[in-house]
Parts: sequence; structure tokens; C-alpha cells
Amino acid sequence: MSHDAFQTISLSIALGVFSYIISRAYKIPAIVFYLVCGFVFGPAGLNLIRTEAAIGGGIAPMVEIAVAIILFEGGLSLSIQGFRMEKKAIRRLLFITIPVTGGAAAFLCHYLTGIPWLFAIFFGALIVVTGPTVIGSILKSVALNQRLETLLNWESLWGDVIGVMVSALALELILVSKGGVITAGVFSHLLLGTFAGSLVGLAGGVLLKHIVAWLEKLKDPTLSGIASFGGAVALFFLSGELVESSGPLAVVVAGMYLSLKCGDAVVGIRHFKDQIASLFISTMFVMLSAFVNPLELLHLWPTMLAVAIILGAVVRPLAVHLAMAGSDVTLRERWYMGIIGPRGIVAVATASYAAFELPGFPYEMEVILNQTMAIIFFSGVVATVLCRPLASLLKVRVPHAQTGILLVGSNPMSREFARLLSFHVPVAFLETRRDACSLATDQGFQTVCADMLSADVYEEASREGYDRLVALTRNNALNELVALRAASHMSPGRVYRGVARRAEETLLTGKDNVAHVAFSDGFFIIEAVRRMEKGQAFLTEKEVEELREGDIPLARVNGDGKGVLIMRPGVEPSGRLICYSRKEKTAGRARRNTTEAPV
Repeated sequence: MSHDAFQTISLSIALGVFSYIISRAYKIPAIVFYLVCGFVFGPAGLNLIRTEAAIGGGIAPMVEIAVAIILFEGGLSLSIQGFRMEKKAIRRLLFITIPVTGGAAAFLCHYLTGIPWLFAIFFGALIVVTGPTVIGSILKSVALNQRLETLLNWESLWGDVIGVMVSALALELILVSKGGVITAGVFSHLLLGTFAGSLVGLAGGVLLKHIVAWLEKLKDPTLSGIASFGGAVALFFLSGELVESSGPLAVVVAGMYLSLKCGDAVVGIRHFKDQIASLFISTMFVMLSAFVNPLELLHLWPTMLAVAIILGAVVRPLAVHLAMAGSDVTLRERWYMGIIGPRGIVAVATASYAAFELPGFPYEMEVILNQTMAIIFFSGVVATVLCRPLASLLKVRVPHAQTGILLVGSNPMSREFARLLSFHVPVAFLETRRDACSLATDQGFQTVCADMLSADVYEEASREGYDRLVALTRNNALNELVALRAASHMSPGRVYRGVARRAEETLLTGKDNVAHVAFSDGFFIIEAVRRMEKGQAFLTEKEVEELREGDIPLARVNGDGKGVLIMRPGVEPSGRLICYSRKEKTAGRARRNTTEAPV
């Protein structure tokens, strides 16, 4: 490997990882950092990352692998239940918003930048994708309502698939016709690619399911992720060999099948995929950003910025409103989707790949690459700056009190607490013991049976909308360790730890003890479980005026019944409360005293 190639790759890795860490630390999309690093260290800046000169066409297969990883990871993350709930809106987004956006992009690119129609159509196809990696970063930084999360997730993933397949067809048309007309063969190729991708993806998903099930018996949690990674790349290649450009659909279908059929094993797969994707994609994005030199087309940048602004500020909102007309998606939700539509790495990856395939059209591909970067940068900055304040302004952000609660530890007290909570917020259990998992599942609770100290479990819970955690095991040290681990993925202010027993030293002190103590200094889990098992105590809802001596408030219910706040020491109880109450022992004794008293 030449010195230039090693310098380019190693510096891209370092800058990509740095950008990713900064984005996670401040919970903002990393895409803007990648672009800035590529610009500053690429040919337009310090010229330390020379992607084209050092690596050349060797980056093309790396781009394909990156696309395979992104789309497979996206397929693993999709919720089938979410599609069932919002299938009408999702179909409209895919079949109205995407064509309208792509058509407008092609029109603007042709008439404003002057490139031929075939290249403009190629650009319109690749720019429709919003990108699951960027949308995923936004959803981690702001808690949106379930409908918005579902719509943004499904649009980002299937938009990628549609965009990659259609842009591949446009690229093929350019290669074959050299500017000729569209033939019927292009459309038959699209249908054949859809069939092949679906079939290969389904067959690959079934095979991977059996492989993962066998690997689970080996008790090595890393093997499932490694196997799924290799399988995803293999499926992408195999499907593409059968029918060109069908690979993206194959890996999405395989990922969705695994997500549906592999249960708890998917958590480990997603964790491994997230690590691989984070390293590989961050590196690739920096390298691809450095592949473009904006200074070469400086005279066109005002026009390209105008295209980016019109697409983001006019076309995208209009397309979303048109697609959602007549649906039950609210006006506020439509505006949020219309304004927040960042483009991601798949768009620039596809454009870069095309540039290597079309060396005879340097000017056209340079325009498309720069225009793609302009749109990614503009939409990324808008999404980064506005995603949180806009959600609050439009009131589509889920209030803290309405976010889901993950209860760690299944016991009689926690299960009864979960039952009462479930009337107001989503509740799920995390347990290690299979018998406790089965008991919670039998009572109708969503349950994850996994290692309580595994960080990827809490990452997955947060992804599913469970942004609060209450550790209620019968072991103080475990509660503290769980809280410490969870606080690195959820805000420390959203993590609570119950106290298991009296007069037991805490394992963590000072800054390490990041979680709130749950409920009250006088509430002990082991004692509460023992009393409830003997019928001496129970959990109930009551108004604050109905509290008796000895009652311990556990949570405060919102006035409309939609949402709860976990109580902690020093918080004054008010309104309607979920309480721990002891049964009165004096009633029978009082009756006896009354009977024995002289008349």
C-alpha cells in the first residue's frame, strides 16, 4: 500500500471516529461533521486526504459494502407493528412523496445547472433517499411521537432502496444508450430486480435465522453479529450477480425477516452491526466527502445552493403535504416531516460509485457530486439545528412523562407496578432469568430476556421508545450497576434505582452514582415483595388527599391519565398517585375492643 493510500485511509478512520464520538456526545447527527472533515482535510483544504489519487476505483466496492451494511441494519430496525398501524401513510410517502421529490429534483437540476436529462433523472433518483443513519441519529436526539418515528424510519429505509434501484437503472441507461431514449427493457429490468431481490432476501433471511439459532447454542454473543454481517454482504453480492441493482432490496428483506423471527438474538446482531456500521460508514463518509472538490465548480455553487434550498424548503414540504392529504396524519406532523428530511450517505455513495463508472462524463458527474453534497450539507444542517426546537414548537415531541419505562427485575412488586403503569405509558421488562421472563410475558408484558449489564440492551430499549428505566431487582449492587450502565445511553435524569434492603452500603458514590433513588428513602424492595406475597400490602391508585400514614407514592399520574412521573425522595406528592399501601392491622383489634367494652 502506498504512503498516500495509507495516509488517506488512516486519517479518514481517525476523523470519522472523532466525528462520530462528538455526534454521540452531543446527540446530533454526525453527517455534518463528516462533510466538514472531508472538506477541510480533502483537496479543497489541507489536501491530506486524497481519495481519488490514492485509492481511485478501489473505493467503489467499499461503497457497495457500506450500502449493504446500512440497509441491512435498517431492515433489522424496522417495526412491522408500526407498518400495520400506519400502512396507508407509509404507502403514500413512498409512492407520492418520493416520485414528486425525484421529479422536481431532476427538473431543477436540468434547467438550473444545464446537465442533460438522463443525468438529471439519475440525480433525481439518488437524491430521494433520506437515509436511515441520519434519521436514526435524529430519533436518538429527540423523542418524537410513535407515528412520526414510524413514518420517518420507513421512508428513510425504503426510500434508500427505491432510490438505489432506480438510480442504478438510470446509470445503466446512460452506459448503454450514451444519451439514447428509455426503452421497455428498463422497466422489465426493474420488475425482475424487485422479484430477485425479494426472493434472495427472503431465502437468505431464512438461512441466517437457522444459522443464528445454531450459534446461540454456542453461548458466544459475538458470533451472531459476525455471521449476520458476512451474510448481509454475501446476499448483496449474490442478488446483484443475479440481477444488477437488486442487492439493496435483498438485504432489507433479509434484515426485516431476522428482526421478525429471531427475537432477543436480534439485540446482539444490531449491537454488532451498529459498531461495524459506525466505524466503516464514518470512515467512508469522510473519504467520499474528500472525493469532491467544491472549488472546481465554484461558479456553479450559487445555483446548486438554490437547488438545495428549493428542494428542502419548497418541494419536500409540498410533497409531504400532497402525500398525506386525506390521511389522519396531523398538520403538525406533516410540517415536521416536510422540514426534517436530511439526505444521507447512500446518496453520496451512489453518486461516487457512478463517477467511477462514467469516466467519460467528468463534468456531468462533477456537477452531480457537488449538487449532492450541497443538498446533504443543507438538509443535514437544517435537521441538526431544527430537529429538537421544531419538535417542541410543533408539539410532536413526546413529553418526558409519556415516554416508555423499562423495568429491570421481575418480581411480584415490579409486576404489579408495571400493571398499573401500563394504563398510562408503555412498559417493558428486562430480566436475566428465563422463569421470570416467562412469568412477565404470560401476564402480557413485553419482555427482553438478556444480560442486564449488556450495554446494547439499553441502546435497543431507547431505540424502541423506552427512554426511562427503573431498576427493581432484589440486589442493591445490581440495581446500581444497571443504573450506571443505562445512564450512558439514557439521560441520567431518566434512570432510577430502587433500594433492595435496609442498611446496606451503596456500591457507587459521588459522581458515579448517577441515577435517582426511586420512590422514597423508606421503601425497600425485598420488604415490599415479602409483604405483598403475604397479602399484607398492595399497590393502588389514589388521590393525594386519600393518602394514609405509611403510604408511599411510587409515581404521579398526569391529569389526563397520559403519562407518569416516577417519584423520588424530596419530591412533594400531588394529584393522582400510584402508591404502595399496607393493609390496616388495627381494624380487627378495634372491633374486639369495642365488643368487650362494658355497655
